[in-house]
Amino acid sequence: MEEIKKAGLGKKYLMVLVLTFSCITYLTPYMCYDFYNQFLEAYHLTNGQMGTLMTFFGLTAMPGYLFGGWLADRFNPKRMVVWSCFLTALVSVAVAFTSNFTVLIILYFCYGITGITMNWGAYLKLVRMLGEEDEQGRLFASSDIAYSLFTLFLTYGVLTMTMTVLENTAFGFKGALFIYAALTILIGIGINVLIPNKSKEELAGIDTSEDRINFKLLGKVLLMPFTWYLGLFTLGYFIFRSTITYINPYLTDSFGVSVGFATAFASTIRLGMLMIMSPAGGYIRDKILGGRATPIVMVGAPGAMVFAIVLALIPQTVNLSYLVMVVAALIMMFVCFTSTCLYTPVTEGKISIAMTGTVMGVASAIGYSSDIWLYTLCGSWLDQMGNEGYRNIWLFTACAGLMMITMALLLNRHYKRVRASKSISQDTCNKSN
Repeated sequence: MEEIKKAGLGKKYLMVLVLTFSCITYLTPYMCYDFYNQFLEAYHLTNGQMGTLMTFFGLTAMPGYLFGGWLADRFNPKRMVVWSCFLTALVSVAVAFTSNFTVLIILYFCYGITGITMNWGAYLKLVRMLGEEDEQGRLFASSDIAYSLFTLFLTYGVLTMTMTVLENTAFGFKGALFIYAALTILIGIGINVLIPNKSKEELAGIDTSEDRINFKLLGKVLLMPFTWYLGLFTLGYFIFRSTITYINPYLTDSFGVSVGFATAFASTIRLGMLMIMSPAGGYIRDKILGGRATPIVMVGAPGAMVFAIVLALIPQTVNLSYLVMVVAALIMMFVCFTSTCLYTPVTEGKISIAMTGTVMGVASAIGYSSDIWLYTLCGSWLDQMGNEGYRNIWLFTACAGLMMITMALLLNRHYKRVRASKSISQDTCNKSN
């Protein structure tokens, strides 16, 4: 503990950077959507089968968001993250060697355990371990930026290699999985070397109550309307983040855009807009709106919803491909503007610290539950309807925007009740004095 306390902020940033690279454990399963066309061709899958893979990943990943913090309190978090890297690399190598769909399903089921359940809660605890209370905001903000940059450069790098070096090898696109596996092992080694070891007593002293679920409070939290408002708002947000990956095959299938360009474009708007618009939304909320999130959502969600409808209405003709790309970028611009509003409602809604971890855990599980069913639904539309299925995807995405607006208004009603209750309590206190 003393070693970390004496470390300068620069060294702490370096350690956070290395820890953030462990996000490759949950980037790898999503590789099939980052490189949609390439993965589909390499494994000879239908769109529906691609969705099935993510369903089985979601079945083990979703509980990881609920129980990850609880596991990190019972096992050494550094070892959990390191072994998460090593085991995910092993699964990736197995995925590269197989062509059997049933085996792929089993391996994606394993990805949820190695990439999310073993990593997420442990990663959060390690970042908290690295900084004092007044450093947490900066450390987590640097982690978010590092995540976006790492993901973007990883996608560009692998895309370049699949179009050059790997194109003429026996493995072809599957060779990209060896790159992911090698990087994952190197990152695991880096974490093992650079992140200090801590005793059980020191680990027990780290307050992670905000990151873990309290099973004694679970029943009470599930009955709180606030939990469902936040959970469904989160679900709406992640539907946008998930369906935008279909802009990749949409551009190639309906507008004749090259696979390489479509892959790069989809990753750029998804991650680039997050890097730009998320800090912008957070700054406006904190500095201009006095900590109120609702106005941010009431700009971002309607904007994203309207442009999702526009995307569905654009005729599928080759000369309109640039218009489609502009509209897709605008969708991500508006939705990423609201991203900080996923985490601030518990503060604005005056949820107690004791309940924060449980509320956030349940809300995250509701939000990430889209992994279980969304990709299968979209894949079935594409298999049954061909390119017309994309219109269903964009219209469904617009409905997610409407859900975000509705939940934001319900959350705002909760905020007003809290403020009114606080005002009444202060008046009573003043009168008694």
